[in-house]
Amino acid sequence: MRRKNNVAALRWQSAVLVGRTGKIPLLLGCLPCGLLAFWLSSMAPQSDVQRQQLERLETRLALPLPKSEGQPEPHTSMSQSEYQMAGLVFDKLQQSGLQVEASRYQRENGPEGAALRLDIPLKGEYLPLVEALESLSRTLPLQIGQITLRRSAVVETQLDATLQLHLYKELP
Repeated sequence: MRRKNNVAALRWQSAVLVGRTGKIPLLLGCLPCGLLAFWLSSMAPQSDVQRQQLERLETRLALPLPKSEGQPEPHTSMSQSEYQMAGLVFDKLQQSGLQVEASRYQRENGPEGAALRLDIPLKGEYLPLVEALESLSRTLPLQIGQITLRRSAVVETQLDATLQLHLYKELP
């Protein structure tokens, strides 16, 4: 019985509200509430997934960069964005199955602007190397300066390669 009274009171209050404001202004007033409910139900979980992906990426970027002996620590000689871009380069090379041994870092000023030159000796197969370089050139502002490929025997598929990459702050 009490429930029927509550339902009847709710219907009465909503009829009074519609009578005071009209149907169209009431619907327009409810639109932001509906959009907020939609955003909370569908978009907020996506932002949580993106936040988790960002945390995983930051964890991978926190790994130290390879360096040649006698070189100063990379994080002391380059900016945060250069360090992160270099980390992405090494991450992509290692994801492609290439073994990075070390790297030399040198700052250069050229006609395209200031760049960070990476000299990277690595070992691996040719196709993964080409795919990694293609992916990197699409996603990062870099230029491939020089590639040196060697193999120990004619039938050997493993290459000893040396890459010379120029990382820019923005595309030249």
